[in-house]
Amino acid sequence: MQTIAELQAQMASIRKQIDEQKAAGKRDALADILSKMNEFGISIHEIQRRIVPVKAKAAKTVKYRLEDKTWSGKGKKPKWVKDIEERGGSVDDYRIA
Repeated sequence: MQTIAELQAQMASIRKQIDEQKAAGKRDALADILSKMNEFGISIHEIQRRIVPVKAKAAKTVKYRLEDKTWSGKGKKPKWVKDIEERGGSVDDYRIA
């Protein structure tokens, strides 16, 4: 029967072999990837654009609507809102949210 120290030494040896195999596999994979990139003319920037998604802007909540025109109530007032106010109307009459 083996001692704990002998088993731990074997385990350390096996872990070292696993790490070496992973490193060799990684080198081979990177070589394959670089080969394909060169073959198809793919740049690292093209890969980065696909990996790092572009954050989509959050959709603004529509608070006011006049037919097909909308406004979130934030930022500069659109012309249709200004027109309503100039005529003495209230944009609150067009509130939907």
